[in-house]
Amino acid sequence: MSSRSEVFAAWTVAVGTIIEAVASTERFDLTDERREQLEVVGVSLQAGGDALAVELISEDEPVEKVGSTLLTIGNLTILQGLLRDVSEEDNLVFNIQGNGLQALGGSLILTDLVPLEKTKPDILVFYGLLIEITGNVIQIISSKKELAGGDGARLDTFGAWTQALGSVLGAIGVELAVEEELPSVLW
Repeated sequence: MSSRSEVFAAWTVAVGTIIEAVASTERFDLTDERREQLEVVGVSLQAGGDALAVELISEDEPVEKVGSTLLTIGNLTILQGLLRDVSEEDNLVFNIQGNGLQALGGSLILTDLVPLEKTKPDILVFYGLLIEITGNVIQIISSKKELAGGDGARLDTFGAWTQALGSVLGAIGVELAVEEELPSVLW
């Protein structure tokens, strides 16, 4: 599964995670409305990129297809909390569920990548995904902390940027894999 469409899907997800991370960063002087708008755009891009990736995965790779589908559903779950008129508590529950689905989907894909070939693209994709999963788990912890009445904002920001770093590494890995497979004249 390597094509220009894969590269587009991977970078769409990466840009989405970066936008979402910007939205969660309190140091940026943004209104609450602008933060929410950026978060909706970021999560939507992630869901769209993941959905495109699902369509590009061969039926011969069912574990990767299910994992990518769970990534998409996870982002759509988070998006549901953002777009629906729900309480802050319900929005946190959507975040926990969505990030949990993403972590599960990413974990399934990781199992499909083992044994790891020692090429630069494979290493970037593997560790990028592992870092993304870590970001998802951190965001779950931050949402649970918020639900318990604590302040999880910094933890959420750290998780969002961790996820963004992982998705950028993965996108670079996908792009390198495609460059290796396609003649430079076509690229």
